[in-house]
Amino acid sequence: MRALIIGIGQCGTKIADLFSLVDFEALAINTSRGDLEYLKHVPQDRRILIGESITGGKGVNANPLLGREAMKRDLPVVMRKINSIIGYEDIDIFFLTFGFGGGTGAGGTPVLAEALKEEYPDSLVVAIGALPLREEGIRPTINAAITIDNLSKIADSIIAIDNNKLKEGNDDISRAYERINYTIVERIASLLALVDVPGEQTLDASDLKFVLKAFGSFATVGYAKADAGKVKSLSRLIIKSFESEGLYLEANIESALYGLVAIHGPPEVLKASDIFEALDYLTGKIRGKQIFRGFYPDPREREVEVVTLLSGIYESKSIEDIVRTAKEYARSFMEAKEEAETKKRELLSGLPDFDDIYPPERGELDELYDVSRDVDKVAKALRRRKND
Repeated sequence: MRALIIGIGQCGTKIADLFSLVDFEALAINTSRGDLEYLKHVPQDRRILIGESITGGKGVNANPLLGREAMKRDLPVVMRKINSIIGYEDIDIFFLTFGFGGGTGAGGTPVLAEALKEEYPDSLVVAIGALPLREEGIRPTINAAITIDNLSKIADSIIAIDNNKLKEGNDDISRAYERINYTIVERIASLLALVDVPGEQTLDASDLKFVLKAFGSFATVGYAKADAGKVKSLSRLIIKSFESEGLYLEANIESALYGLVAIHGPPEVLKASDIFEALDYLTGKIRGKQIFRGFYPDPREREVEVVTLLSGIYESKSIEDIVRTAKEYARSFMEAKEEAETKKRELLSGLPDFDDIYPPERGELDELYDVSRDVDKVAKALRRRKND
């Protein structure tokens, strides 16, 4: 299975940089030259500065209109680079990583997603975006809500990460963001690593693509891992992977249409009875009743790893809170704007024009005209003298 990671904006390129660290094909796109230079693992020839004619390479200051325009202007350059990376081989999935509340990512990602869907109709486009913190204010929330709306009409699935989960740990802010970024990479990479790998029951690329082709709805990835000697109930560990934080999104997993489970570990722990007990429970729990599964006994392993994917999710408190807040603000803002314009019209209505108050005499106008004509004559004489 082949996937290309494309990071857009500061948040997205940091995540793409980590994917590049673990040997995934990655591309970084940004309006800030400094942010691109900060990356450590994406090769230099796979870093693209867009919108330089607009921003001078200094970013868009969280303005998605500028981010959108930057991507539109340099889209031919971006698409040529993507085409050169892909070559003549098929690409199964494009993962677009970005921040919902920023400018380059929020504005540019839908533009690129639409271009990729048109250029590669047989490939999936999956957005992986970080939702803003509540404390960041209303502007990132508005950006996020509008971007969610735009991407839901284009992307096959949206994997949203709620950064508000950062506050639940004791890490400083830098380590907290780093922890979430590593979690994203670990879970997506673990899932992709088990696709098309021989096993007792194998997940192939078509299974993953089927689950992620979910009509622009939301998806989340769960994960559970334990030492094989400490696993008392494999069934409980599998179920725990669905009940874990996923990619830090508060979502109702029972609303999911599709599920996928990949289990990797020593053969003696992967007991059929435990596996099917958990899968029967989970199949009955989600709305769509469809769960794909892959089992990978490996005698070299001393740990059990469970990676799960749920898609077709339409009920998420994280998303609903952002959209509701954005709607309430937009409504109050439009009302305030209309009220201000009405007051201005009422205040200034009935005022006459200057011509009504100071109607000049004909002679005064002629005099003004003569003065301006004299000024022109003097200016021309000075220019002639300078040229001589």
